[in-house]
Amino acid sequence: MFTIGVTSLGLHGTPFPQAVEKMVSFGAECTELNGRPGVHPDLTWASEDDYQRATQLLAEANIAATSLGGYCDFAQLDDEALEAEVAGFVGYCERAAKLRIPVVRAFAGDVKEGLALADVEARITEAFAEVMRRVQGLDVIVGIENHGRLANDGMFLRGLIETVASPKLGMTIDTGNFYWAGHSPKRVERFIQLLAPYTVNVHIKDVTYREGETAFVPAGRGMVDLLRLYTLLAGVGYEGAIVSEYEGEAAYDVGTRESVAYLRGLRDGL
Repeated sequence: MFTIGVTSLGLHGTPFPQAVEKMVSFGAECTELNGRPGVHPDLTWASEDDYQRATQLLAEANIAATSLGGYCDFAQLDDEALEAEVAGFVGYCERAAKLRIPVVRAFAGDVKEGLALADVEARITEAFAEVMRRVQGLDVIVGIENHGRLANDGMFLRGLIETVASPKLGMTIDTGNFYWAGHSPKRVERFIQLLAPYTVNVHIKDVTYREGETAFVPAGRGMVDLLRLYTLLAGVGYEGAIVSEYEGEAAYDVGTRESVAYLRGLRDGL
């Protein structure tokens, strides 16, 4: 069954030993370790010591690093800019392989003035195909997150994965981001059904509407049918991480602790 945890990005600015202590206090069983240098100020990834210390601290806390938060923006018309983004993301994949983390979270691309998705669809596809060629020898899988607004569309993301057609490319489903991007609940439900078979990583944000705008709330308090999500994922054979990424108005620690408890309880009740 699923492993329940938190993103380490939510603890940005916190030295990693204290971040791990927080994860334990939340009841986390796993984490998406953020791969960007300096998110945890003592992890710059510039020395072998950083890799060894991060691995040791997580092992001592019995917390599995199930994914690495990578960064990329392939919505680029300039060849040099696109190559820089591809090379940068391959670096995240190499970091994950060195840490023995199986999944690397990716982004497709985000909004730029005067740029529509149709202008960069081929470029995004080309970039992911090139990433897959370069990471072929690494023991990692890439999971594209429905992030931002430009490419936050389930049909596009499924088409992207199917076009690249690599067994090392799948989906990081973020349950709140489709709502945040403006899709209706019915459309979000359809997107998640389409993408479930390709899922390699899951971020949980629960959402509600306030005066017509989406607002993030602790897991179990909003409109996301998390029991249905669990059932859907189990039905397609998903056995990976379910990671809380609380971004609501309440204090992060309070919202995250409540979310993890709800997600664990929901799983244990299945």
